[in-house]
Amino acid sequence: MWAQFQIRQYLDMNGLDGVMDRWGKYLDRYGWEVDHDVLGCRDCWSDHGVLEYCHRSIYSPSHPLHLCPDYSDCSCDS
Repeated sequence: MWAQFQIRQYLDMNGLDGVMDRWGKYLDRYGWEVDHDVLGCRDCWSDHGVLEYCHRSIYSPSHPLHLCPDYSDCSCDS
């Protein structure tokens, strides 16, 4: 609840563009991407049709915005 209040307060003070800019800098700092090109990435690889995702991909369990891919098994805890 407190975190939601802080985010809302930051949004009110800086606007959506300010929040998106700050979020982009946060993702860049750790090398994460929201729109990572898995098929064009040298660090993401396929082993007989099973993709292994690098840490920049949103499908990697270590990514803060991790999403389980619909088309394959995921190794995350959720």
